[in-house]
Amino acid sequence: MQIYTESRKVLWHGNRVDITNKQFWLLDALVRNKNRILSRHQLEDTLYGWGEEVESNAVEVHIHHLRRKLSRNLILTVRGAGYSLSHDFGPA
Repeated sequence: MQIYTESRKVLWHGNRVDITNKQFWLLDALVRNKNRILSRHQLEDTLYGWGEEVESNAVEVHIHHLRRKLSRNLILTVRGAGYSLSHDFGPA
């Protein structure tokens, strides 16, 4: 997987993948913290501005769409803690 922050472009196995801005920033946060678990609250703070209305399952919906577009095994759910990238995910 290759992520280009300036152009907000994602390549998966050499193919461009169209993702929304929110999905891009969520994926970018996970990549930048690839050896850490990020809580849902941390990811919400990354995606939404202060005072912006956040649906209770917004992060989960974005994760679901990223898994569908890229790989269901790319983003791990760590019960009770949050989300992280799979350890076998290639270099960004």
